[in-house]
Amino acid sequence: MRAGLALLVTSIITTSAAAETIHFRSATWPPTPLQLRLAKASGDTIADQASVPLTGELYRPSGDGPFPAVILLHPCSGRLPPRLEQADAARYTALGYAVLAIDSFGARGIADGCAGGGASVDVVMDAYGALMHLASLPFLDPERIALVGYSYGGGVALSAVAFDGPERLFDRQFKVAIAYYPTCPDTLAVGVPTLILTGEQDEWAPARLCRRMMARRAGLGAALRLVVYPDAHHAFNLSIAPRRYYGYQLEYNETADRAAWSETAALLRQAFGR
Repeated sequence: MRAGLALLVTSIITTSAAAETIHFRSATWPPTPLQLRLAKASGDTIADQASVPLTGELYRPSGDGPFPAVILLHPCSGRLPPRLEQADAARYTALGYAVLAIDSFGARGIADGCAGGGASVDVVMDAYGALMHLASLPFLDPERIALVGYSYGGGVALSAVAFDGPERLFDRQFKVAIAYYPTCPDTLAVGVPTLILTGEQDEWAPARLCRRMMARRAGLGAALRLVVYPDAHHAFNLSIAPRRYYGYQLEYNETADRAAWSETAALLRQAFGR
């Protein structure tokens, strides 16, 4: 099951943040120790895996830094409309965090990931590529970078920080992860503190799947918290017109949006110390 968001915005928040387009590459899976041993024994070399060139919009708060940062993963419908993305980024920059909004589909020629395409493993590698790039920038703090995803991007965020998963393959890890209305897997343990925010009325990514996942937790890994908002549908934090999208209801809910942002800001403050 995939999760998606409508792109028809009827009420745009007027506050916005300026951004610059940056270029970086997706990460690749490092060779395993076994692959390296076999290659050495046979006298072969392991060719570098393909790395996708990506773009993203980087929003900076005022000041000189070094700033903590947030990487934003978009839904399966693709990058959010620019003005909506800017308004979203302004929330983070107002707290003193830089924001990188990744465009994972543009470079791959994917117009609509909700209809198929857009493998989540590729976007996991995009997230780590973005992490490595941001960690190299002098005005950012490499030890304070968080991952936030919406819908499909929320599911990718959960995969990216899975306990004993991709995070152990890289020298850098995310500080925390926040997933808005993801489709929760059957089981999950996470390597960093993680927050899931979803709606009780969500038809596309049902809250019951997240509750089932939480009930099956065995206590491994870092803290994982689930918050469910009673009257909220999918896309509750985006100011869009209520509509059916791929047969599912999408609808903004101001009360849930404010409450979820409060939870988000609280976890980031706890992680970043500001």
